Amino acid sequence: GGQQHAVPCPHGGPGGQGQPQAEEAGTGQGHRGAHRPGAVVGAAQHLHQGLGVAGGGLGPGPAVLQTRKARRLKQAKEEAQMEVEQYRREREQEFQSKQQAAMGSQGNLSAEVEQATRRQVQGMQSSQQRNRERVLAQLLGMVCDVRPQLHPNYRISA
Repeated sequence: GGQQHAVPCPHGGPGGQGQPQAEEAGTGQGHRGAHRPGAVVGAAQHLHQGLGVAGGGLGPGPAVLQTRKARRLKQAKEEAQMEVEQYRREREQEFQSKQQAAMGSQGNLSAEVEQATRRQVQGMQSSQQRNRERVLAQLLGMVCDVRPQLHPNYRISA
């Protein structure tokens, strides 16, 4: 046992290609010998220390990833709502056009009936205003003009 030095493994191995492997100092064997478990552990520690100290190699932290995911979910939800609203508007327009096509003649018919009814009501109101005075005078004349006479069914008993 001696001091371990990190040497990249050009052909891969347990640590993968380019992973640092240890070489026994002074042996000159390099990778000609088998990979030793101690060498792999030393290389892993070296790699871990290098990434841990730098901090930039790990990528964004969990909080950043969570906010990105939340933002993507919110955006997807908004897009879905917009699509649903657009689809709803299209279906509503389609329904209105079909309803108007199916009910078009009936809609015109109801408008014509309503207009005819208004004309009749206006005619009755104008007729009532014209004949009001004459009808009232005739009614008052019949009520106030009292002519005493016996009813034809009345029998005089002697």
